[in-house]
Amino acid sequence: MPKNKARPNKIKHFNFLNKIFFVLFIFFLAFGMTFIILFTLNTQNISGMVSNHNFLDAINSQVYDINENIITEFYQENRTPIPITQIPSHLINACIAIEDDDFYQHRGISIRGILRSQWTNFKNIILKLNSDARPQGGSTITQQLGINTFLSREMSINRKIQDMLIAMQIERFYTKDEIMTMYLNEIYFGHGAYGVQAAAKMYFNKNVRDLNLSECALLAGIPRGPFYYSPINNMEASIKRRNIILNRMHKLGYINELELIASKEETIQLNYNNKRDVFRAPYFSTYILSELLDKYGANMVYRGGLKIYTTLDLKMQRFAEEAFEDSGYEGAIVAIDPQTGYIKAMVGGRNFEESKFNRAIQAQRQPGSAFKPFIYLTAIENGMTPSNIIDDSPITFDNGWSPENYEKEFRGPVTLREAFEHSINVVGVKLLEEVGINKAVNTARKAGINSTLRPDLSLALGTSEVNPLEITSAYATIANLGERISPIAIIRIEDYEGNIIEQTLPEKNRVFEEESCYVLIDMMKGVIERGTGWNAEIGRPAAGKTGTTNDFVDAWFIGFTPDLATAVYVGNDDRKSLGNKMTGGVIAAPIWAKFMKNSLHDYEKKDFTQPENIIKSVVCEQSGLLSGENCTKSIACYYIKGTEPRDYCNIHQIIIEESPAKEYPEITRPYFEDIEIIKEKTEIETEEPQEKETLQSLIEKLKKKYDKD
Repeated sequence: MPKNKARPNKIKHFNFLNKIFFVLFIFFLAFGMTFIILFTLNTQNISGMVSNHNFLDAINSQVYDINENIITEFYQENRTPIPITQIPSHLINACIAIEDDDFYQHRGISIRGILRSQWTNFKNIILKLNSDARPQGGSTITQQLGINTFLSREMSINRKIQDMLIAMQIERFYTKDEIMTMYLNEIYFGHGAYGVQAAAKMYFNKNVRDLNLSECALLAGIPRGPFYYSPINNMEASIKRRNIILNRMHKLGYINELELIASKEETIQLNYNNKRDVFRAPYFSTYILSELLDKYGANMVYRGGLKIYTTLDLKMQRFAEEAFEDSGYEGAIVAIDPQTGYIKAMVGGRNFEESKFNRAIQAQRQPGSAFKPFIYLTAIENGMTPSNIIDDSPITFDNGWSPENYEKEFRGPVTLREAFEHSINVVGVKLLEEVGINKAVNTARKAGINSTLRPDLSLALGTSEVNPLEITSAYATIANLGERISPIAIIRIEDYEGNIIEQTLPEKNRVFEEESCYVLIDMMKGVIERGTGWNAEIGRPAAGKTGTTNDFVDAWFIGFTPDLATAVYVGNDDRKSLGNKMTGGVIAAPIWAKFMKNSLHDYEKKDFTQPENIIKSVVCEQSGLLSGENCTKSIACYYIKGTEPRDYCNIHQIIIEESPAKEYPEITRPYFEDIEIIKEKTEIETEEPQEKETLQSLIEKLKKKYDKD
């Protein structure tokens, strides 16, 4: 019986492998047939193209803002060709080790390299063993030379076969040393530097022949991703790739054990020297540059004469740069139009010349209480209102964690509105526990937060790191009453003949009910009007939230009007404290206010559009119930119809104590007779009309008479 049970599993496993091999067989069969056909049709044309060495004529690519003002130009000028005799053997060997270890054996293409790369892609992408890995193409150095010279970065079988055919023709016309010389003088090393001599001068201010082993290995690792592996942009990633290359060189016998250890331990000393690295809106320019290089390649971007029309508003950009420079702090500003997703301004640091690190997109920092809107939105979407009461009191969870408020004090029962306006941490944690962590994470995801979020209650305190661009986009979703639009930096791209080769249109996706967002927006207005964000007052309807992390390491203010959503992040790169009491409301909110006032000066002052299913009620600020005559503070609140409070405030009611009833002596005579006597005695003739007597008033007089007696 056990053998019979095991047999189906083996059969299933066998069938699965058969399917994989069948798919691979079909793929390679189709690839081979296509290769043969194209080889037959294109060999003569490609041969002529390679033999004539037709490089694309260099034409500057121009970048425009949303008003078609020129921002910058991308162009090639930093290249100094040198012979192979001036290139260190360590640099040649490093490039061979990481790019094409059988360069001197193949004839332009490497079947072994293709199979190895496709197997790696199969494991990483199909089997998902490494979801972060980039697809590998298995291109040889000769193929890369052909791609950089003649082709674009299009990912297709046809393009792949073309570069293989070109590589084979290159090998026909040039020796291996000539191919290596052209490759090392052609390849792009980032920041406008082409070729190893220009790269050596730019990164180390040395001639390439003077580079040591460690520096050679670092340079060899850059061309795979010039923006990502640039030691200027990302030293950590650059060092990791250098060490991978050194390990490969050791494995292939290019260096010995001592050289390997010494080179890994050597500290890279950069001497960055690049006069062409000057941009208007430099952080935004380099942001779109990285996208363009990934999509079109350096050849097209720097020499193809592209016209790139972006979403940036240079006027707003100038206001953003001035606001941050005047503050004296390090950090970032990102501004987005909520209705289109257009990035209108981006500042990634105080001084681009001092630091190329773009904090607007690369800095992953804790947002603190600036994350709370997503928790409160979750509560509203699940039927809670600004009037719900939660007790701000000490609590200790099963793991021993006891959250604290900023003031180290507790307020007792408070409404959600008050807790939100004053950023009460304990209430935020209790609210998250009530609505559910998974629901809050899902809300943040739908709004636009893509970074990893911790699935625990500390999420309420903003302990999960995000970058300024994504949280600005998430706030823009709220400002747009629940319609999500991904951030857009490039509107369209035209080639040098004016043909549109790429166009991006906003894609709206409703992710939240507009009524829920409107209620939250009203609460976020209160943060500026009465709460921690009072420094963000700009003289027009605006909503926002402050954020501060432990020990005042990070400070945020993120807010919006109907026309513009903006995040201001302030923090030191080394994560040192900004100083005691340096909260988001103290240092980030004034920067935000200055930028918003200047940027929106010519915009009409308008409020957020109120949905039909929203009603306004005047409630007691303390109880959250309908306001009574004796409530000391009342406030107008908005509710989704059907969730508004129906009862009056139960805190400020005046309770009237009734006196015990008086005991009157028993009336032994018919009291109507006494009434007549009293009436006769009290009648006073006067010209003015007398108050009309009633039975009740006469009875009251009778009672007084007996009291007197």
